[in-house]
Amino acid sequence: MKRLLHAILASFLLLLVVNVAFAADALAEKDAAFLARYEKVRAALADDKLDAAQAAAKDLDGATALCAAKSMGDARKAFRLISARAVALAQGRPGFFIAHCSMYPGGADWVQSTKEISNPYWGKSMLRCGEIVAGND
Repeated sequence: MKRLLHAILASFLLLLVVNVAFAADALAEKDAAFLARYEKVRAALADDKLDAAQAAAKDLDGATALCAAKSMGDARKAFRLISARAVALAQGRPGFFIAHCSMYPGGADWVQSTKEISNPYWGKSMLRCGEIVAGND
């Protein structure tokens, strides 16, 4: 009887640990929303559309400078700041790819939802510049 009780208790604890691990791995709703908005901003910058990038960034935490940017260059500098948070949130999560462009002054990272490089820092002039450095399908 004592062995059975220990086996049941051990099984219960294992299930509890597994459930906590999965819960910790899931993105919080606000973080998932941040990454969804961030992707819209990234895509607009890659397409050289400042107005669209600013409209997408309107409700994005930490994007005040991007919304106030007077040029694509200023918007891209501001995007670099919010990309740090996006990279931290997306690291190791399925459906996100972290890319790096060494050609951007000082190097720059970003998150995108596809494997094909779509560089928000250079836009159409060097859209495929960069490489995927981490990511999962």
